[in-house]
Amino acid sequence: MNPKYKKLFERSYIGKMPLSNKFIMCSMTTHAGDSGGLLLDDQIDYFEERARGGVGMIVLEGQFISSHIDRSLARMTASGTTEQSLRWHMAIERLRGFNAKLCNQLVVGSGRNGGVAIDNALPAPSVVPLFSDPTKKTYAMTKEQIHEIPKTYAISALTSKNTGFDCIEIHGHGGYLIDTFMMKLWNHRTDEYGGSTENMARLPVEIVKAVREAVGPDYPIIFRMASQHHFKGGRTLDESLEIIKLLDAAGVDAFDIDAGAYETWDWMFPPAYYGDAPSMDDAAAIKKATGKPVLISNNITLDSAAEALEKGKSDFFMIGRQLIADPHMIRKVLEGREDDIRPCIRCNEYCIGGPFKGRRISCSVNPQVLQEKAFKLEKTDSPKNVAVIGGGPGGLEAARVAAAKGHNVTLYEKAGALGGQVAAAATPPFKSQLNKYLQYLIRQNKKLGVRIRLNAEINENSPEIANADQIIAAIGAKPLMPPIKGIDGENVIEVIDAHLHRRSEIGNKVIVAGGGLSGCDFALELAMEGKDVSIVEMLEEVAVNAMIINRSALLKKLAEYKVQLYKGKKILEFTNDGVIVESKDGGKQEIQADTVIVSFGAQPLKYLADKICDKYPTTKAIGDCASIGQVGEAVRAGFYAAWAID
Repeated sequence: MNPKYKKLFERSYIGKMPLSNKFIMCSMTTHAGDSGGLLLDDQIDYFEERARGGVGMIVLEGQFISSHIDRSLARMTASGTTEQSLRWHMAIERLRGFNAKLCNQLVVGSGRNGGVAIDNALPAPSVVPLFSDPTKKTYAMTKEQIHEIPKTYAISALTSKNTGFDCIEIHGHGGYLIDTFMMKLWNHRTDEYGGSTENMARLPVEIVKAVREAVGPDYPIIFRMASQHHFKGGRTLDESLEIIKLLDAAGVDAFDIDAGAYETWDWMFPPAYYGDAPSMDDAAAIKKATGKPVLISNNITLDSAAEALEKGKSDFFMIGRQLIADPHMIRKVLEGREDDIRPCIRCNEYCIGGPFKGRRISCSVNPQVLQEKAFKLEKTDSPKNVAVIGGGPGGLEAARVAAAKGHNVTLYEKAGALGGQVAAAATPPFKSQLNKYLQYLIRQNKKLGVRIRLNAEINENSPEIANADQIIAAIGAKPLMPPIKGIDGENVIEVIDAHLHRRSEIGNKVIVAGGGLSGCDFALELAMEGKDVSIVEMLEEVAVNAMIINRSALLKKLAEYKVQLYKGKKILEFTNDGVIVESKDGGKQEIQADTVIVSFGAQPLKYLADKICDKYPTTKAIGDCASIGQVGEAVRAGFYAAWAID
């Protein structure tokens, strides 16, 4: 093990419960339970793989305690029922042999962030609009209804203890019911449950006290909440500190600290733009306010965790998306194999975006999520000769998986280096995780003995592929350069060329022509370097195809670094002094710049892929040469194509 990570593996405690290391798996929905919310075998397999990977504790995804309080959950199986207890116990039995403690996160849901109820009635402290549908509103709970909640939590906590969980976590985060009580913007009550900080904290305090009475003095209780909401009217850090002191006195053993609410879900699921550990200073402030352990989440890395532990900023480190990307991350650190860790690229496309589309979670860089047994990589008894054409992320993943299965793999890349367009996209400092992932793929291919042939341009007549049993074409795409006057000017540079070859030619005043994700990312990168940057986009908005959470963060960063947006502007001509644009009303203007970066997207090299597929029926075309997509789409296509080779 690297000595700088040694303290992260010291045995430590939450209450009287020992943990083997400082890493805890966050509670994250898998969106994979049955119609009653019961754990399915795939979910248990998923948690087992993370327990096998060495994490100190796993917090189960939120388990709903009542189908009565939140009527949008009327079909859910509630805590205290035999059905739910049996499935909980099955999960516990499967994971008990590993050195991971198991925590049951208990959720009441509801509040303004609950789903639309079957009877259009969602409880909350006050009447406020629903987040998901502002035309509908919550109703103000009676005191009798409020008093039922601590009782229900107590039943659920005791059931959890009797079932075999090592501790429980009370969910008070994300703008759901408990969080709405703790916030003036959503709690307008004038009785003992609203007004002062003490009153707004009364319900969570009563829940903690009821749970403590039910489970006894030694059973650990963790409370999860946001340190601050990061939007106007949301709870501030100072307000949270006062609530935490009250919860501490009520009997909480540790605080699981996150940030944001649905209004600022870019803080709940921080994308690449926010860098490493953006909430760590909040954890440090909370540690000063309570003598109890603090568990901090949000883009935690090994180095940020080691530094924070050394400086006393946090006690434990919540890992969510990274353990989805690589369930064995902790074990690899313990064994000194950090180079073998598959990095999370913080894209949010499948882990968070999947449930948005009604799908189970998955991962851009790990398609085995929730299908650990179905997609197990096993050595073949009949190795094939596999040719992979293209050294971008899709081709590299295909080569890695095919080699891991025992096939003889040769990868051909027409350029002098691997990476494809990702090598360009990974240059900004906020894309460090993407660069780490690219380096991971390259290392794994070399370790697995993949024969890599650079400067090798392959077509359907190339003798190199004539004897391949299976061909995977990951040829990629070429930049789209429309026939606009002046686009070949000396001051006009295509975005990938600008990233990789002509960076030194970029002046101080820059126009990025094209406001897609690639153009916006490069504009932000240049602005962070101190350049005066503008984006010209023909559509009425920029980054329209970006994942919604990532887009929220990106727009904030573009504003922070004063990137000027010219939206609804069609470029008529590139000039020596910038561009001439036309608005939808026909008005024309010249926007000046020293350099213009062209980022109009890409065209699939489909014609070449089709020729190879026509000549060799065993060929599978993947990635951008089949359809332009994000990194995850190419990687997953590469995985599936290679996994299917018998």
